[in-house]
Amino acid sequence: MKRILYIIIIIMVSVNTFAQNKSMTDTVYSIQEVEILGASKKKVEIGKLNVPLQYLPMSVSTVSYKDLEIRGISNIEDAVKFLPGVRMNTSYGAFQTLYVRGMTYTPIMIDGVRDERTMINSYPFSDLTNVESMELLKGPASVLYGHSVLGGVLNIVRKSPTPQTVVNMKMSYGSWNNKQANMDFGGNLAGPLNYRANFNYSDQDGWRATGNKRLSGYLALGADIDATSRIDVRGSFHRDWYGTETGLPPVMMADVYNADGTLYLKTGQEIQGLNENKRYNNESDFLKNNGWDISGKYEKKFSKFMKLTNYLSYKYDDINYLGTEELSYLYSMNPVYKHYIDKGTYKMYINLDSVQLTYPLRFSHIAKTLGNQLELSGDFYTGNIKHNFIGGYSFSQMFRNSYTGYNNAPENDKFNSEYDIYGPGIYSVIAVNNPQSMGYMKSKFSKAIITKDYTHGIYFQDLIEFHEKFKLLMAARYDMYKYMRTGANTYDGIREYHKSEQTPYSIATNSAFTYRTGMVFLPISELSIYTSAASYFRPSRTFPAANTIYLNQNGSEIDIESGKGIFDPEKGYQFEAGTRYTYKSILQVSASVFYIRKNDIVRSFGRLGVGSDANGNPVMKSIIGQVGSEESKGFDIEMAITPTHFSSFNLGYSYTDTKTLDIQPNKYVNIDTQNITLVPHNTFYAYGNIVVPKGIFRGLSYNLSVSFMDKVYTNYAKSMSFSSYWLTDMGISYLLKNGIRLSVNVNNVFDKKYSNQAVYGTQRVPGMPRNFMLSLAYSLR
Repeated sequence: MKRILYIIIIIMVSVNTFAQNKSMTDTVYSIQEVEILGASKKKVEIGKLNVPLQYLPMSVSTVSYKDLEIRGISNIEDAVKFLPGVRMNTSYGAFQTLYVRGMTYTPIMIDGVRDERTMINSYPFSDLTNVESMELLKGPASVLYGHSVLGGVLNIVRKSPTPQTVVNMKMSYGSWNNKQANMDFGGNLAGPLNYRANFNYSDQDGWRATGNKRLSGYLALGADIDATSRIDVRGSFHRDWYGTETGLPPVMMADVYNADGTLYLKTGQEIQGLNENKRYNNESDFLKNNGWDISGKYEKKFSKFMKLTNYLSYKYDDINYLGTEELSYLYSMNPVYKHYIDKGTYKMYINLDSVQLTYPLRFSHIAKTLGNQLELSGDFYTGNIKHNFIGGYSFSQMFRNSYTGYNNAPENDKFNSEYDIYGPGIYSVIAVNNPQSMGYMKSKFSKAIITKDYTHGIYFQDLIEFHEKFKLLMAARYDMYKYMRTGANTYDGIREYHKSEQTPYSIATNSAFTYRTGMVFLPISELSIYTSAASYFRPSRTFPAANTIYLNQNGSEIDIESGKGIFDPEKGYQFEAGTRYTYKSILQVSASVFYIRKNDIVRSFGRLGVGSDANGNPVMKSIIGQVGSEESKGFDIEMAITPTHFSSFNLGYSYTDTKTLDIQPNKYVNIDTQNITLVPHNTFYAYGNIVVPKGIFRGLSYNLSVSFMDKVYTNYAKSMSFSSYWLTDMGISYLLKNGIRLSVNVNNVFDKKYSNQAVYGTQRVPGMPRNFMLSLAYSLR
């Protein structure tokens, strides 16, 4: 099998006739509408000024949906591997957190509007089939989008209404019974009104039998009201179901010995010989994510020098979750098991033949987000100096109701329906080598947490062209943030509560002024050199929670005062210097170096044992601390080559060194200041597209992708890490004369064993082995 795969790859590389133009950034950007000049034009929203990209002190990386679609990619975690310095962390099967340049909780925007959910928690993200492109805005430029933005911003640009008739249909079938169907339509409806519509459905058994299902729809309408006004209305929905993921049995937290005293497993090692496609979840586990959104954008041009834009959006999101989560080994003070842990003065015997489902979690989040952006942009002159300006006001409010069922039945009374989670499945013990569900779990909600976020932002920036070779950018922003939180009991175990039973609101307010400045030097028209700097602000929104220990900057426990925020706001700054070179439409190269520092950072160290109860069972509590400072430094390089109209090649490399600083010791966790969890030092990608334009193989196309992810630690104790790995994907397709395309994609060609997820940092989730996808598509344009 491997010999055949090697032969196919050699053929792909040796083909000397090429096609398919890559939609990488070209010379003209409009940071509200960036036009890329070349064989294909695309508009993306990545910033705030209508000037060439060469004039701007910023780093921008782009991935088009065309490059994703030919590879069969519709998940965001697979798509971001083509962006330098980026890692998407997926936990519990679908909850996702974006890391850029070592910074966590990187905001994700939809059509230029922040998804406020991504600033506070990991969240599921629906499929990308309605997406036109993904734009990563890195470095100090990211401060344009408000508080809590450091390292970068990922903007998801959805398909726009089009006057041209578009009909695209695709059906796919792949490994583990993976079935997908997608329809994409567009064109003119009547008069000036154009549209774009997309529907997608997928259903699969899954590599680890998760049984994920997805359904989504999207509609965009746009029209020029007159010569100076335009309106654009978009809406979408999704209904997704995930089987959740608890991973494999945990790694050893200490050295484990055989009964005869010989070493069996070292700290951080996993039980050998595990079947990686076996699931340890309970049969009742599930994650439902339903949502919809609607937005409207109005543009009014007063002249060619000035434009007013207003963008109003509303988003509804519903998450409903029950997950097994924690797997625990059984322990005994008596020699009833054949392995033990040496505690110094005594031996703790451990059962490695089975695991217990000890901590199922039940919660739900319903988030309703309203936002509005009002902006005035244009240009003017002071003498011979041109000013490109934009000023605006942004407002967002997110009302989120969280419902929890954390009051689990005790092990000696696990069938008692008075508790939130009960039934034969809770505390069930299952075999390590052949896990089988030991019964259902029933659940309900007992508490409601009601939160309200309000953000007001005022900003202004000016790009000053005081010389044809020198540009200066200056920007300022003032944010006002208010966070309110209260709680109440639910009734009937459902997602409802009586407002009259709410506790008084706990309130935290923060405000901050942030700046951004940058300089660009253009020695020749094809080359720009830039530097920029910006400040950073992240408001505090932590209030006391049960079973949680809070640490201050000195490593000491915080004396909690009810009704007030616990931590100070995070503040920091970032610098970047870079260069960008373009040679005709053949070559584009960009490189940048960066330094980021943030102070008063808050980190969760997971759930740790802090003692034992009366029965000798470990007491687990969450540990959260404002542990000091954090810095990230590194560089990234990108290159796009289009040697002919029939080929394109892209590659990128990033080095990131992120570590904590000025940390005081504490009695709960030792933090190594040399590494931050889940952040790789090195990432690399390379991908290419080739089409045969004529001859007997006309219509045949190839694609090849290679990516590298460096080693990352999954917890601060460094008891577990993901080893570095390379992945190779490839695809072949053939376009018939009647618009029908047949294609096959093979992912993880060399069947590399790897992991990129873990639960609690110790329960590894294996990555997918070699898999394939067959597709039949039809296009009419």
